[in-house]
This record gives sequence, structure tokens and C-alpha cells, in this order.
Amino acid sequence: MTKSLKVAIAEGLPPQTLFKLRSIKRALMGQPPPERPQAAAEPQPEPAPQPAPAPVVEAPSEPRTRQTEALERLDAHKISAPYLFFDVDDVLILPAKEIARTLTLSVMYINSADVKGDIAEFGTMGGFTARTLANAMVFDPRYQPNQPLRKLRLFDSFEGLPEITAQVDLESQHVKSGTWSKGGCRILSAADLRTMVEAIIPPSRVEIYEGWFADTVKLLPDDTRFALIHFDGDLYSSTMDALVPCFERGLISKGAVLCFDDWNCNEADPEAGERKAWADLVSRFNIVASHSGDYSIQGTKFIIHSYLGMKPRA
Repeated sequence: MTKSLKVAIAEGLPPQTLFKLRSIKRALMGQPPPERPQAAAEPQPEPAPQPAPAPVVEAPSEPRTRQTEALERLDAHKISAPYLFFDVDDVLILPAKEIARTLTLSVMYINSADVKGDIAEFGTMGGFTARTLANAMVFDPRYQPNQPLRKLRLFDSFEGLPEITAQVDLESQHVKSGTWSKGGCRILSAADLRTMVEAIIPPSRVEIYEGWFADTVKLLPDDTRFALIHFDGDLYSSTMDALVPCFERGLISKGAVLCFDDWNCNEADPEAGERKAWADLVSRFNIVASHSGDYSIQGTKFIIHSYLGMKPRA
């Protein structure tokens, strides 16, 4: 009877109340608490009926284009991601590539703008820029509007730099440090240079003037015109020796390109080297020119519009 009464009481009490009573009893008897009764699972609502999927409508196919191919290559990781730096193979040749780019575009410009005259280089050193200019001239038979075809006129002493006597040069950083000195920058002979360049354009288009600038410029006929001059003579005195006669005699055409290879040498000092020479030339000949920007490490570029003594186009 007692057992039945306990069972009846236990069955009549709510589970949480029964758990509390058993917990108190076990605590008084030093026994561990009973296991907590599992809550009865609440009935879950039936899931709402899902709408029937819409029929798939295929988009009209677009024609394959270069865009299609590019996106497919990108998605397949077949296009390398661009880097924010130059590879080690690029670092040392980057200055030379920038020089080559500027000179090549300058040749293309004088053809496009129909600037009259030949191409000159003062200071040929190892022949890199002479070969660059010659290589850019190979398309002249198709793209040069005026005839005859331009010549490439190359001026060099082939003895290196001259003896340095001008005070402007003696006070310049490159001379004081010994970077520039008498005989420096001598690499090729005239014969070596001729062989190199005449492998690119025909010999009839090449003239080489061996000697100091002040002497060889005098050899040019009065009807000579220059559409592009690349000057790599380093020194103030060499710059003046070459360019003063060119401006005095009106040899430089309207629209001509003038590239200075060593513009930013001597710590880019405006009182030294080619910078000082250009300032003096502008003042002396009242030169009007557009500065077309620096290139590579040391070079800069101008386009000549007018100057005292400029001759009209023939």
C-alpha cells in the first residue's frame, strides 16, 4: 500500500516538482542529485509548402569576342597577376628601354608631323642610341612623307671626352668627382660604329663625322636641316661646340626634336652641363620650345618652334 501510494504521488506530480523533491531528499541523505528530466519535445509546425521552381530560361548566347576569351583565361588563372614592381631582369635594362622608347617615338613623331631634315647624334659612345635611331628609321620608306629619305648623321671624336678647360665644367660635380675626364666615354671606333649601323639601314643613309664637334659641324652643307638631334656630349663646352653652330646657321628645323641625354647629371644643377648650356642657348638665340618631359634617368626632350635665324622650310 505504501509503495503504491508513493508511485501514485510520483505519477501525479509535475516532472519539475518531482525533480525538486527528489533533489532535496538526496541532498539530505548525502547522495548525488538525480538526473534532470528531459523536456517533452514540443510539436513542430509543419513546413510551409514551397512554391514550384520557375522554369529555367536560357539567356541568348553572345558571339565569342576577345572579351570572352580574356574572361575565360582570367577565370582559369591563365593570366598572371600584375606585380607592383619590376622583375630583377628588368631593373638594370629599364633605363635603356626608356631611352630607346623615347628615341623611337621621336623618329615616329618627325615622320607624322612631316618635320624636314635628317637625324643627328652628337656623341655615340657604345653605339646603343645610334642603333636605336637606325632601327626606328627602317620604316621611313613607307612613312616619311618628304623625300629624299633622311640620313643618320653621327658625330664623335672617337677619342673620348676632350680636355676639360671651361670653368663651368671644371666646377661641375661630375668633373670634380672624376666621373668625366679627358678620354672618358671612349668605346667604339668609327669603323665599328659604321659596321653596326649599316647592318640596319643602307650605307647611303649613314654619314659619320670623326673629330671634335666644333670642327665637324663646319663640314655640313648650308642646306642641311635637322629634324631630330640626340645630344650625348656630357660637357657644357661640348654642348655649345655642337649646338651654337647649328642655331647660328639655321640648321635646326621648325618642329625638330632635341633630346639631351645628360640633362640631369651633376645633381641636376642648372648651372652645370647641358642644363646651363641650354639656358645660354635659349637666351642667345631667343629659342621658343616646348619642354616635352624627362625620360629614363637623366634625359629630357624639347620640340623647337622658333629661334633667331631659323630658316623657312624649303
